[in-house]
Amino acid sequence: MSHSFTVPVEPSVLQWARESIGFSVADVVKKLNISERLVKAWESGTSKPTYAQLEKLASVYKRPITAFLLKEKPDEPPLPEDFRMHPSAESKPLSPKMLLAVRKARWLQYTAIQLRKELGKPIIPFSFTASLSHDPENVAQRTRKEFGLNETVWSVNGDYERRFEAWRSLLESKGVLVFQLSMHQKEIRGFSLPDGELPAIVIKRFDAPAAKMFTLFHELGHLLLKQSGICDLRERIAGKSSSWETATVEKFCNHFAGAFLVPQSELLSHPVVQHNRGIARWAEGDLLTIARAFHVSKEVILRRLLYCGLTTPAYYKMKHDEWASRSKEPKPFGKKNEVKRTLQERGREYVSMVFEAYNKGALSDLDVADYLDVKLDKIPEVKDAL
Repeated sequence: MSHSFTVPVEPSVLQWARESIGFSVADVVKKLNISERLVKAWESGTSKPTYAQLEKLASVYKRPITAFLLKEKPDEPPLPEDFRMHPSAESKPLSPKMLLAVRKARWLQYTAIQLRKELGKPIIPFSFTASLSHDPENVAQRTRKEFGLNETVWSVNGDYERRFEAWRSLLESKGVLVFQLSMHQKEIRGFSLPDGELPAIVIKRFDAPAAKMFTLFHELGHLLLKQSGICDLRERIAGKSSSWETATVEKFCNHFAGAFLVPQSELLSHPVVQHNRGIARWAEGDLLTIARAFHVSKEVILRRLLYCGLTTPAYYKMKHDEWASRSKEPKPFGKKNEVKRTLQERGREYVSMVFEAYNKGALSDLDVADYLDVKLDKIPEVKDAL
């Protein structure tokens, strides 16, 4: 079969497909080794690509061929703006791989909702709210109470990863989807998708466990406010949404996350804090001891001590800058494990729903492999790992 025939593609669809993955015309020229004039001719409608050329565009844009046959570009939700950034990084445009992560998160969000409907499971609306006029300390205390947590630190035996999974299960029981995805843009640590019947929080899979937990509740703060912004622990303003409001939102979300994970009364009653009252320059060993008790980072503890008036802004900034300069991007190690990856990415609830739908006859073997993003022969291993 010859692939030399032209395909009547809507020019706006071609432009949408290119821009939705963050490519410029120059990027396409370089990747396909074609002329700039040809790409512009396709997108202006003065020329049509051949089927063979369309196949190459589909591969580069990571879209199925059928997407290019749309009569008009789809009306997609806007990109999330509430990216939590790495403290040592500057804001940059989203990379093509990062845009693919957002696309994947939206697909997981959509399929999770469809699975719940297929199985007749109730879709619990996320009804918790907050306002910037509220004290984030009080909002954190109220939210812990609404979530059924008592005044003491929520006790979960085990390491940071087990604590994270416990928090994840709790949020999912309250109507918030939580996914962990690879984010190939160094400065980004997480984002949220507030739209849809079930909002979603997306965490960087290879981030440090303590950072994951802070990002999880930082993004929960955004969902409570139903607002977004580009953020890091230092509340640096970056990107097109830079404004007084953005700074206020980020400050609120950082404060809320710290107060939720480290309740003030529990922090002040910790033996190390009791022993060191009156000092402003906290030893790293003491900060680490307290941090381990709450399953958070040393910086979160120092930030909470600052709020309680037990250290100074100057000392906090000095330690923040010191830690940021020493911070390194966590990297994956060991062999790739498909089973572990799919459980981390999607979570046990999502994976369980896939198998429940399969047992019901609503999904085929190929569907299961697609939903879990694993090879067919790995499906039994995923099921056994639940």
